[in-house]
Amino acid sequence: MDVHCTTCNESWDVNHLWQDAIYETGLSQEEAGTWLGLPREKKLSDRYRTEFRAVGWEFGQGVINVIRCPCCPKDAKPDAKRLQTKAALEDLLGNDEDGLASTFDTYRF
Repeated sequence: MDVHCTTCNESWDVNHLWQDAIYETGLSQEEAGTWLGLPREKKLSDRYRTEFRAVGWEFGQGVINVIRCPCCPKDAKPDAKRLQTKAALEDLLGNDEDGLASTFDTYRF
């Protein structure tokens, strides 16, 4: 299943976001492995958001809501309507990441 970046529309595999993107950060292998076992609400704490941001990732409430990705042009801005729609879907579907990923995939968000 794929989701798309809000800014550049690049397609990202959900499994890559859930399992591999953390290894692209400056975290050690051990720290990245620990991140995999964290509950959803701790995966995007300020510390991890900073690590992701340093390599070009910016996320909404969860890692499958890609707002910016490493493929984005430096000065590109997120599409405002897509940003609002994706945020509303995150609010609506809550912790159902599979349902959210499926919805994003269906509508190419």
